[in-house]
Amino acid sequence: MIIIKNKLFDELIYDMSKCEKCISMHSKSNVDCSLINIYENEKFAKEIPSIWTDWYNRLNSKIMIIGQDWGPFEDMKKLNGKYLEEPTKENWIKLMEDEKSLTKKQLTKYLVESSNGKIASINDIYITNAIMCGRKGNNYRGNNINLKCSTLNCKEFLLRQIEIVKPKVILTLGYYPLYSLSNIFGFNIEDNLTKTIKKYPIIEIEDFIIVPLYHPVAQITKEKQMEQYNRIWNYI
Repeated sequence: MIIIKNKLFDELIYDMSKCEKCISMHSKSNVDCSLINIYENEKFAKEIPSIWTDWYNRLNSKIMIIGQDWGPFEDMKKLNGKYLEEPTKENWIKLMEDEKSLTKKQLTKYLVESSNGKIASINDIYITNAIMCGRKGNNYRGNNINLKCSTLNCKEFLLRQIEIVKPKVILTLGYYPLYSLSNIFGFNIEDNLTKTIKKYPIIEIEDFIIVPLYHPVAQITKEKQMEQYNRIWNYI
């Protein structure tokens, strides 16, 4: 089975390498919102796309996390360079463990605490994004990305990942990953995340569920955060 999944994922990366939908995108006010296709370098995309994940080792995960986007391509290049200095699994694990961002720290904390010992880290969870290309520049929060348009442009590639991994639970971080899934599977969501979580705390799709989560560093109480995380393990 894993050989088949690897082959399907190889084909997915190849198809993403040919996509040009977001490489020359501008906003209505002519802000450059074009993205960088990281999959044109197939070796780079396969080896280490982000500090968050080593895709090929996680294709049998029961849980899939979908974030918004990878962030600046420059950060991804630096990470890839550190990996290539010593291209071993041990170095890759070290690079992942060295990542101390607040987002990763809080996400790990909520998942581990809510699991009651079922997991010790997020290193076995399949992690991807609604927007698959890298941002220009060095800013994670700038207006140099058209979130809605790029999310919709990537939805085919997100669906194919779901079909390959076949998770039991999908966790969405923030609004746009959920927006993508609502377009893929045809379910309704509200016009903001808080209202959506209140109305649809769990969304059942075929043989898996979607649990919409607040972003791990959002200004939400821990109690509210944990309400959603606890639903993951109740289902599994």
